[in-house]
Amino acid sequence: MFVENHITGSMIDQLIKKFPGSNYSGSEIKFYTGVEEEYKSLKHGIGIIVSFNKSIIKLTGKDTLDFLHRVSTNAVKDIKPFYKTPTLFLNEKGRFIDRTTLLNFEDHFLLIGNSNNNRLFNWIKKYIIMEDIQTGDLSNNYVVMDLFGSQAESFLTLILGEEIKSLDGDNIINPNVDGFNFSLFSLHENSGLKYYRILLQAEQLIAFVEYLLENKSVFDVNFVGSEAFNIFRIENGIPLYPSEINDEFNPHENDLLNEVSFTKGCYIGQEVIARLDTYDKVQFNMIGYIFNENANVSLPITVKTDKNEEIGEVTSVAQSFLLNKTIGIGFIRKKKILPDTKFYVETESKRIDLTVTGLPFTK
Repeated sequence: MFVENHITGSMIDQLIKKFPGSNYSGSEIKFYTGVEEEYKSLKHGIGIIVSFNKSIIKLTGKDTLDFLHRVSTNAVKDIKPFYKTPTLFLNEKGRFIDRTTLLNFEDHFLLIGNSNNNRLFNWIKKYIIMEDIQTGDLSNNYVVMDLFGSQAESFLTLILGEEIKSLDGDNIINPNVDGFNFSLFSLHENSGLKYYRILLQAEQLIAFVEYLLENKSVFDVNFVGSEAFNIFRIENGIPLYPSEINDEFNPHENDLLNEVSFTKGCYIGQEVIARLDTYDKVQFNMIGYIFNENANVSLPITVKTDKNEEIGEVTSVAQSFLLNKTIGIGFIRKKKILPDTKFYVETESKRIDLTVTGLPFTK
């Protein structure tokens, strides 16, 4: 669980003061203006997600790339300066430690993970023995801003001018925009969804938020809370920590094999991942679930067949604007299921039938 510190708490306090209609609970901003409005921006405008709970680890030293190449899933040894690449960290059983993006800034490297709970940081330190590597936890020094939506590239062109054209898919640019210094790069999900990520010094956040809103011009720019983003990312089949990225599942099961190299040689968990692939031993697939009636369920919840066989589980759920139904993502056993098999979940009060579908959801 993300534990809010006084620096993060101060930033959140300042941020929600900019949005009088916002709703804040626990360690997250649920919405800034309204869930439906923010959801529409994620799809058709510019929806900006501000994340305070990403793990950001700095690594320096001559052995850094060789070490990361040896312990993580992807081939990172030859990553060029000012480029990025996704890579996964797994335990010895092939289950997740974290899903990360590795950034090469020439004189140092940054790993951006899913959750700032010190798990990745401590795991990396455990495996550094004699290598020339220095580590630092910079999770409180930066905030991550993700820009989704069909207008995102055009909006960034307005802000950055021609510099946005220098992004070639895998590189990082470091613009200086009216005194704001940040790093910018693009990311892609398996569904084909493309979005942009800004890595910003934490002390610049509030002023930068004001700058973006003051310079949005004709664009539909909205800051987006956790509720709208949860709907959007479930519809798009994006796995998230801790629901689908955790130590119960492996990259085969949540469709992240594109972030695994099968040619680079060993990494921690490699034997398990290779064996699952070679011998077709993958037990689960990530899948979409459509509830046949609106539901409010406690997660995770077990999925059963009409023969009362436990076949999977729902790990994330939302009320979809796309389908106007309750939907979820989760996992189902990879086995032959007859076409007329019926699926259901049991809540405290009743049984709710499910329809299974591929990801992302389509209307």
